[in-house]
Amino acid sequence: METQDIQQISWNCMNKYVGIVTTDGQSHDGFIAHVDQDYITLAIPTGEIMNQANGMPAQGSTYRQFGFRPGFFPRRRFIHRRIPFFGIRDLFLLPFFI
Repeated sequence: METQDIQQISWNCMNKYVGIVTTDGQSHDGFIAHVDQDYITLAIPTGEIMNQANGMPAQGSTYRQFGFRPGFFPRRRFIHRRIPFFGIRDLFLLPFFI
């Protein structure tokens, strides 16, 4: 596929759950968060817990002064990954179930 075709498909699939296979064989799946002239940005869902919240160290004494309780701290829900258009081999829609 041409770069122009992939860019047009990306614009049409904005905010949808897609799968991408790159020319080096890696596969990524996520929501299209941003499309510009050279790159596509995927928001890849994750269930990992952040060790640091906005640059604050993960210590109980630090959380208390900002209103965090032990056992509760913000979770990172998406990892953003930029992929250049020239590195995309396939782009396809995937079903997303809640």
